[in-house]
Amino acid sequence: MRVVSSAMLALAARGAFAPRATAFVQHAPALVPSAATKASLAFTPAKVASVKDTALNMGLRSFFSSKAEVSDISDEEVRALFELWNDSLQTGSSTMVAKRYSKDPILLPTVSDVPRTDFASIKDYFDLFLTKKPSGTIIEGKITKGLNWCQDAGIYEFTMGIDGSKVRGRYTFVYVYEDGEWRINHHHSSVLPEGISLAEPITKERVRNLFQLWNDALATEDPAEVANRYSKEAVLLPTVSDTPRTNDALIKNYFSSFLLKKPQGKILSGDIIIGTNWAQDAGIYEFTMGIDGSKVKGRYSFIYVFEDGEWKISHHHSSVMPEAYLAAGPAKKEEEKEEKEEKEEKKEEVSA
Repeated sequence: MRVVSSAMLALAARGAFAPRATAFVQHAPALVPSAATKASLAFTPAKVASVKDTALNMGLRSFFSSKAEVSDISDEEVRALFELWNDSLQTGSSTMVAKRYSKDPILLPTVSDVPRTDFASIKDYFDLFLTKKPSGTIIEGKITKGLNWCQDAGIYEFTMGIDGSKVRGRYTFVYVYEDGEWRINHHHSSVLPEGISLAEPITKERVRNLFQLWNDALATEDPAEVANRYSKEAVLLPTVSDTPRTNDALIKNYFSSFLLKKPQGKILSGDIIIGTNWAQDAGIYEFTMGIDGSKVKGRYSFIYVFEDGEWKISHHHSSVMPEAYLAAGPAKKEEEKEEKEEKEEKKEEVSA
């Protein structure tokens, strides 16, 4: 008992007392020296300096041998733990990613308000995030190491394979040595705060490409794929329906009919405006209907918003070209008037 207590007191004097050792002492009063022996066990700075680091390390490992396996790790190996996590992203499997976390983890993700504190909730977050096909790179970071734990914190950047966009953020990984393997115990990811007011950068070319993503969704002939291009609170004012479509179910319902014509769109002319986390593209587009080869022109307005790390359609207004429609209007009314007069004349003849 004297040897263990001496080693522990030496560690305390050096300021190297591990949190786990402290907890052990607090719950093991038998290891606290009595008043009679305190004087003989007291360590002066000179005595502490005379204790060799190798002896301390041996005593520390002996003390913890009954509690947990002790593992050393280099800075290179700490950084390699990020690459293992990044490799799991490339599998596209949320299960594989969630397995990189410890038994009692906490994930504070970039684009979710909900702390993820178990396997199921972490897997749930990555179910969505992995659809963007992310691949991460550490731009800069600082590594700190302790007994059976290490920390890597700094700035990383993700390239989204789905559209080539890049997003930077701040990260903190705390790894623990658990069951013979290094796992992520704490992961905090957040956007770069100084850039929030400057918005997620987007070019006019990328704005125009958002239309093509929507057009590609049409080509799948799956209403759910098309509806997925719209934001959570989107409004669709479609070309051939009087009903505003303001939720996922209504948007799917509209495209269930429209997709039967096998439409493919092309923007003929349009103007783009870019704002803070939003963009607008408005102009003239034309659809070719694959079912019969017919072509239909219309006016369009798309307003895109940056939502959950992805650009979505918040507002879509589509309408027929009005001049031709209005030009035909008076002629049709005159025709209806003549038909009505003709019917009334026939009624009069029958009555006579």
